[in-house]
Amino acid sequence: MRDAWTHYEHLRLALTAPRRLLDPWDRPGFMLLYTAPAALGLAGARLASLVPASIALAATMRAARTLGLARPWAAGLLLVAQYDFFGQASSTMTELPFAAALAIAVWGWAEDRPWIVAAGAGWCAVTRPEGALFAALFAVGLAVRWRRAAPAAAVFVPLALWLVANALVWLDPLWWIHGNPYGGMVAPRLELRQLAESYFYEALRESQPPVVIVLEAGGAVVALSPRGRSLRFLLAPLLASFLVLTFLRIGPTDAWRESRYLVAVAPALALLAAAGLEGALDASPALAPPALLALAALGAAQELLWNWRASVGGVAWAQTAFHAALYIAATLLWAFRRSFSPRVALGLLLAIPLACSPPGAFSRHRAEAPGDGGASGAATIPRVP
Repeated sequence: MRDAWTHYEHLRLALTAPRRLLDPWDRPGFMLLYTAPAALGLAGARLASLVPASIALAATMRAARTLGLARPWAAGLLLVAQYDFFGQASSTMTELPFAAALAIAVWGWAEDRPWIVAAGAGWCAVTRPEGALFAALFAVGLAVRWRRAAPAAAVFVPLALWLVANALVWLDPLWWIHGNPYGGMVAPRLELRQLAESYFYEALRESQPPVVIVLEAGGAVVALSPRGRSLRFLLAPLLASFLVLTFLRIGPTDAWRESRYLVAVAPALALLAAAGLEGALDASPALAPPALLALAALGAAQELLWNWRASVGGVAWAQTAFHAALYIAATLLWAFRRSFSPRVALGLLLAIPLACSPPGAFSRHRAEAPGDGGASGAATIPRVP
């Protein structure tokens, strides 16, 4: 994938040209975390992704505990089970550090700690292009909930520092205009039909197991209900992501759409899914578990068939065999439900495609050096001079 390799090239460049840490395409929220590990090579840069992945996981589970979810580890499971999040834990992309910062902000919100919210939201602002929108959203939330100007203003401190630092480094107070890497590449697309055709839906379908999508929808219903008031704030970052993926044209021909964009809001999706799981098990303890296991088995079979398509694409009985094997696994887990709780059984089924797919199947951003024949090489996005 071109973006992953270009990010890595810029990390290596920043080792000898530190001003590249302020690059408007890679952004300092990513560069400051990955540049030192990149000195060890591509493997070092990729391994560095384990740090923001672990932070996102820990903050999500801590938020789940504070929000009163019965099994906080289930929220972590539903985070890792998201295909692109799992893949980016060994990649060099910017969505993962953004997700870690968002998880910190969510944790701070859940624990009634405005300064932690400000820290997480502030890091979001300097990690991805949509970060400024998320920062503004959290700043408004801070001002409304805590009625304190200081934490709300602190959200914008990293962004302000970045803007000033770049103006000084490049001796150009209008550097964002002159060196905008997205000039002509991103533009509004104000068509009401996009509400029904939003890429947000397609990204969900491509990056989430079907059972997780169902649980996320259930969690949204819970959040909108009177008893889910404490979860309602999770809908705000998802709404921001929906608006971006609905009303922005991405790329000159709108062809730059990728499901990986949802990694940025993966912690919020995981918490909603965990709430949906609790709601389903509470509402129907007899019917919900087998239904969820069956749906998880279906999704696991489909994902394995897709990931192994190069090997089994011409095998006539492969589809039947994969589905049969997963349904048998789900049936056995249900039969031994006294040994495996519904959450553990669901977790095992969600883990099967992650563990049994070919290496690199979920890393859609594999690095391919120039000349390898892949979509790689230096980015054609204009750089600040």
